[in-house]
Amino acid sequence: MRKLLLPILILAAAAIAWWWYQQQAAVTGNTDSETVETAPETSPENAADIAEETAGDTAEAAEEVAEETSAEQPTESDAEDTTDAANEAADAAADAAAVAADAAAEAVQASEETDITAADAAAQEAEAAAEAALDAADRAADAAANASNQDAPAAVEDSADAAASAAEEAATATDEAADAASAATGIEAALTPDGFDAEKVNELIESASISDAQKATLKRLIESASSNPDLLRAALDQVKSVMK
Repeated sequence: MRKLLLPILILAAAAIAWWWYQQQAAVTGNTDSETVETAPETSPENAADIAEETAGDTAEAAEEVAEETSAEQPTESDAEDTTDAANEAADAAADAAAVAADAAAEAVQASEETDITAADAAAQEAEAAAEAALDAADRAADAAANASNQDAPAAVEDSADAAASAAEEAATATDEAADAASAATGIEAALTPDGFDAEKVNELIESASISDAQKATLKRLIESASSNPDLLRAALDQVKSVMK
C-alpha cells in the first residue's frame, strides 16, 4: 500500500502545481513557461533540509498576505497588492507540498532500508504530513484564484486571508514532514557502519518491543563489535533483524 501511496502523493503535488499555473495563465494571459517558478529540486539526501527551508518561506509568504490585508479601508490598489500576496502564498504552498512529498518519499525509502518499527512510524508521520501539505496547498490555490476573480476589495481580502491560512498550514505540515524524514533517515544512518551512532542505536534497542534480556544481548553485541567494521555490520544487521 505504501509503495502505491507515495507516487500518488508526488503526482498530486505535480497536479496542484500544474493547476495553479493554469489558473495564473488564465488570469494574466501569460503562458510563457519560463516565467513559472518551480519547487526546489530535491534529492534523497537533502529533501528534509529543503522541506524545512521551504516551510519557512511559505510562512513568510503567508505573513505578507496578513500585512497586505491590514488596511482598515482597502482601496483598489490595496486589493491588487493583496491579490499578488495571495498568489505568492499559494505559490509557496504548492512548493511546500511538492517538497513535503519528496521528504515523505525519503522517509519511506529509509524505512524500507531498515525495516524496523521506529523508522516505519517516522515514515507514516511523514506521509500524513505530506498529505496535509497537499490538501493545504490545494485550498491555498483555490483561495488565491478566488481573490484574483474578485472586484470588491473586502472580498479580495477575505480570499487572501483564506490563502494565507492555508499556506501557513502547508508550511506547518511541510516542517512536520521534514522532521519525520530526518528521524527516519537518522535511524537508517545509525544502523550502518559509516553512520554508526552507538548512543542512538542503544536508544532504538531500548525503545523496541522486545524482552529486557534481548535488549541487553543486543547492547553487548553492539559494544563488542563497535571497533571492528565487519563485525559491526553483522551486529547491526542482527539488531535490525530482531527489531523488525
